Amino acid sequence: MKNRTSLPYSLTAIAALMLLLAACNSKTQTYAAADGSVTATLNERTGEWHILGPDGREVVPNYDSMHVTEVSPDGHPMTIVYYCGSVEHWRQYYSTMQLRSEGDIVAGRREGHWAFYHPNGNVQAEATYIGGLEEGPYRVFRESGVPYYIGSYHEGVRTGTWEIYDELGQLVTTQEY
Repeated sequence: MKNRTSLPYSLTAIAALMLLLAACNSKTQTYAAADGSVTATLNERTGEWHILGPDGREVVPNYDSMHVTEVSPDGHPMTIVYYCGSVEHWRQYYSTMQLRSEGDIVAGRREGHWAFYHPNGNVQAEATYIGGLEEGPYRVFRESGVPYYIGSYHEGVRTGTWEIYDELGQLVTTQEY
């Protein structure tokens, strides 16, 4: 009976080599936002993306599929569309991978709550859309986070009183529509 140690290569060494080769062949690239809010991993061999939050779970769960529709020059995703039936959930990112905007599109038009963000992560604007038209409260903020203007829309048309604020968030004027 032959002694296992007399073989030229141990089974452990072969297994380690196989794992190393598998890791080299996967060709994955990982991109992370500076604030740790999102991590995107691309398997270049399969073209499959995985977008993970800081807790390691998928950013937008319970969707049928997702597609990266825009990639930055350095290779990280800038626009990601998640699909669930007829609803497309869009997430767009700055080149830093900081979230730029997020909302749903149905039948080619914005639908429901949409949020837009400044590069520093603060909310830039919030609006609700019905059939692609603004409906209800519409709020816009300065990069510092203070309000810039606040008003309402009805069927895509400004309505009621709109308030305009200065850089300190103090009401400057109002406008009636």
